[in-house]
Amino acid sequence: MLVGFLGVAQPGKPLPAGYLRWSAVRRLQVADFQLKLRSKNNLRQSIGNIGLQMDGNAYDLLSKRVNAVVQNLFNTSASYLDSAGREDMNEQLRYMQTLWDISEVAARRLRKELRANARRIALIGKPDTGELFRLASEEASRRHIQYADETNYGLYLDKQETWERQLAQELAELAAFALPD
Repeated sequence: MLVGFLGVAQPGKPLPAGYLRWSAVRRLQVADFQLKLRSKNNLRQSIGNIGLQMDGNAYDLLSKRVNAVVQNLFNTSASYLDSAGREDMNEQLRYMQTLWDISEVAARRLRKELRANARRIALIGKPDTGELFRLASEEASRRHIQYADETNYGLYLDKQETWERQLAQELAELAAFALPD
């Protein structure tokens, strides 16, 4: 699930409680899924509230904080991991982490685009940053759906591993646009 968070974080400011910034080191854990549901429900799937967020101004794009303008966040208080009688917790975590990794690729591509166009954006307002954000969010959503379809929500392990290798390669290629851990 991809949700855009507007105004949640600002460059250089700490995140509010309950939000995690994507990290190459810290992976999602069971404790990160804090949404509490009533004991009897009909849900049979986990939900991760993952989203890109962009906050800053055109002049931030010309500064050393350019990468911090785009955030890839996980909202712990709005995320649920289905644990009722399930033994596949590791697979669910792996699936959710892969979704978050897909969003990180989209965030890095957006940072790259913003950095490449920073002067034009600051001087003439083109390309439109809102449009670039929309396109990045849509691409992440398309890839989330493609990934879920190709891997049957991470259950086809050979396809899951293919996606993980591909994402690792993409993240490495876009390392210059990563936020520090």
